[in-house]
Formats: sequence, structure tokens, C-alpha cells
Amino acid sequence: MVENKKVKFGMNVTSSEKVDKAQRYADFTLLSIPYPGCEFFKEYKDRDYMAEGLIFNWKQDYVDAPLSIPDFLTHSLNIDWSQYQCWDLVQQTQNYLKLLLSLVNSDDDSGLLVHCISGWDRTPLFISLLRLSLWADGLIHTSLKPAEILYLTVAYDWFLFGHMLVDRLSKGEEIFFFCFNFLKHITSEEFSALKTQRRKSLPARDGGFTLEDICMLRRKDRGSTTSLGSDFSLVMENSPGATGSFTYEAVELVPAGAPTQAAWLAALSDRETRLQEVRSAFLAAYSSTVGLRAVAPSPSGAIGGLLEQFARGVGLRGISSNAL
Repeated sequence: MVENKKVKFGMNVTSSEKVDKAQRYADFTLLSIPYPGCEFFKEYKDRDYMAEGLIFNWKQDYVDAPLSIPDFLTHSLNIDWSQYQCWDLVQQTQNYLKLLLSLVNSDDDSGLLVHCISGWDRTPLFISLLRLSLWADGLIHTSLKPAEILYLTVAYDWFLFGHMLVDRLSKGEEIFFFCFNFLKHITSEEFSALKTQRRKSLPARDGGFTLEDICMLRRKDRGSTTSLGSDFSLVMENSPGATGSFTYEAVELVPAGAPTQAAWLAALSDRETRLQEVRSAFLAAYSSTVGLRAVAPSPSGAIGGLLEQFARGVGLRGISSNAL
């Protein structure tokens, strides 16, 4: 929540753990990471689905929950958290996801509970991104294909736990669309749990650059890219219905006789491919069900069927209607 307490008609109706006077969450390490609610995503839609440059107005009267993260949980992340109110929607979502992934990948045995006030919008957004990121690394749900993992997270994380798609669409609050369209922003190795696990297994070494050091360089420092550009899409960022294209410049970074490094790079490349396949399947199903303009057909009719069934069940689409 961006608030400490939800206030309706002058009355406090809900509050969060961070302001619990009874200290019922004393056994938890609390992180307050305020993130805009579903209402903010109408601005995302109104800007032709451009998340870059879209910054939440933190000066609104009801916003009173600051970002609060214990320092010992952020020491491994090169992020200036004091600037969180200056981040646009892309950078804010990326940095919060990096934080959650670092907690999941930590050495201790503690668990992680992620939630917003109701669990209908922001919760499935980050749970889906976590689930899909770890799946793309081959760490969870390893038997599921792209269409199957998409079906799982749409059905379980979103619809089963109460996301009100018909209400959100009627108001233009397209946080559901934002989540899966955002996958293009987390394909790089900096979001990979494999990077963390590989570093833990590396022996101590003297100075000098390794293959991992090279891979960790920012794209502008490498002079080339090993991942698809952020504008890759079945649909362009500035218009969910416009057909796009991409280029891919392969860079040979693996020295001869380095099978371990080669396998690691192959896994990262596979991560990118898998996330793009999930995103493509979602965009195709969303287009044919909710009404975005023409995109390529979905590789699986199951996702479209799920969305279609849900749309009819909540009254978004009539039984005999073919379009909104």
C-alpha cells in the first residue's frame, strides 16, 4: 500500500502490518515497498501502454507510507532506494522484483510473504513475475511448457484469488495486461537466479575478468547485446495492436574449453526465449479475447479458452458475441 491505513468516508477501514500497534507481526522482518494501486494503471493505458516515463505522484494527500527496507537485505543490490519516488513504472517494478528475487535466493531458510491490501492486483502482479522468472531459470515448475505456466499463473495467481478483470477493464485499469507485457523487461541476466547460484559456487579467485564479469557489463559497455531489445514484441510498446519486429546480434563470449560457462550462458539465453514465448502467448490470447488488434495466433488455445470462459462468466462477453 502507498498508505499506512485505508480511509473510507473519514473512517479507518483497514491497515497494514507496518502500523500494527499490537506487534502481532513481531516475528516477521517487515518490508514496506509502496507500489501504486490498480487505479494508476489507467494512466498506463491512457499513455498508449507506455510505462517508460510514467511516474506515480507521491505528493498526493493520502500517500503516507514511505519505503522501508532493512539495510541488511539490500547490501547485495546496487540500488539507490532513496530515489524510489523518482523511478518510472518500469524501473520501480524492476527494482522491487530484484529485491524479491534476492530474498528468495538468500542463504537462510526463511520464507517470503508478498501481498497488498486485498491480493487482487499488486499481489498477483509480483507473484506472477516471481513465478515466471524462476520458471524461466528452470528452478520451479520444470515440467511446464510456456503455455502451461501461463495457464497456471493466470488461473491461480490472478483469477482464483479474486482479480476482477471485468471491473478493471471497464475502468481502463489494465494491470493484468501490464504484468505479462512487462516480461520483456526482465529477460536479462540481472534478473536470473542462476547468476546468484553460480556466484555462490565459484571458488575464490585473483584479479582479472571472467566470463561472468563480461556478461554482467551493461549493454552500452559491451558495445553489443546478448538479449532481445526491450522493444521486441508481437505488438509494439506504444500500441498494443501494432505488429513489431526485432533484431538479434549474436556475440560469441564463450572461450574454447569452457563447458561450464557455455552451459550457464545457454541457460540465460533459454530464459529469454521462454519469457518471450510466455509473453507472446499471452498477447495473442488477450488480443483474441479482450479485443486488442490483430496479432499472431496463440500457440495454445487453452489460455484463450480460459480468458473467454472467465469473460463470459463475469458478463464481460455475451454467449454469442465475438467481440467487445
